[in-house]
Amino acid sequence: MKFQSSLFILISSFALLFGYGLDLNVNFQLLLLALIFLVLLGVPHGSLDVLFAIQTFDLKQLKHWLKFIGSYVIAALLVISIWLIAPNIFFVCFLLLSALHFSDDLNLIDFKALKLSYGALIITLPSLLFSHELIDLYAMIIDIKTSTYLVEASKFITVPGGLYLTVMLFNKNIGIRTKLETFSVCALFLLLQPILAFSIYFCGMHSARHLIRSHFFLRKFTKRAFLNALIFPTIAVIIVGIFTWLMAENKTLEIEMVRIIFIGLAALTVPHAWVLQKSNFQAWLITRKFKDDY
Repeated sequence: MKFQSSLFILISSFALLFGYGLDLNVNFQLLLLALIFLVLLGVPHGSLDVLFAIQTFDLKQLKHWLKFIGSYVIAALLVISIWLIAPNIFFVCFLLLSALHFSDDLNLIDFKALKLSYGALIITLPSLLFSHELIDLYAMIIDIKTSTYLVEASKFITVPGGLYLTVMLFNKNIGIRTKLETFSVCALFLLLQPILAFSIYFCGMHSARHLIRSHFFLRKFTKRAFLNALIFPTIAVIIVGIFTWLMAENKTLEIEMVRIIFIGLAALTVPHAWVLQKSNFQAWLITRKFKDDY
């Protein structure tokens, strides 16, 4: 945990040093690079849902496996269906769920309001300095009018949330490492182009931290089982992504890439969160508390 934390802070610092002020428009090259990193370094943390399911549901028989896989796939397809039927409602719910899900990253279990503020700011901070870029990004998934409303609403959430977080970071009961991690994440989303900031955060913080915690939670599994769980579901996601790309309508490459990233993550996040909830993973984190001096 200490190594991952230090590495993330270091990478964030270099990204802010060399990436701040760069004119990084949403183009195919940037999106492709982001997609590669998200698939190779971000998606694998969700691939461990297989091990979580084995440990939680005792999947020893074929019918149990089929039931789990069917439920997982149906949940993902349901998310995609909601987007097709009501994209605006889908996107708002996805942002709220993401904020709640991301709020579990840091050691803020004893500070619930701060924990929620941190999760919300990951979503809303880009609206302050990158409002036009964020509107254009959202407009690739939902209509431009709703995109504008969401970004404007994000600004109103960011100011009080940011002030509260800033004040709370002076709390002596919050460890210095957690403060540095919080500052690094917020600086990324405030100062860097949204796609770049999200890629660094999702791969370097959210996914990496989940993998480390999962290693301790899933201790009964061998290293080989752990590695297989990381590789094979990720390959399945890549295959589905390629198939989706080939079946996509004749739109611009940038729009299709953004939709694959956001809708794909949404389709995987919902069943992923469900599996974690059923496994009592969050309750286990509370008992461990992952002290700041890790």
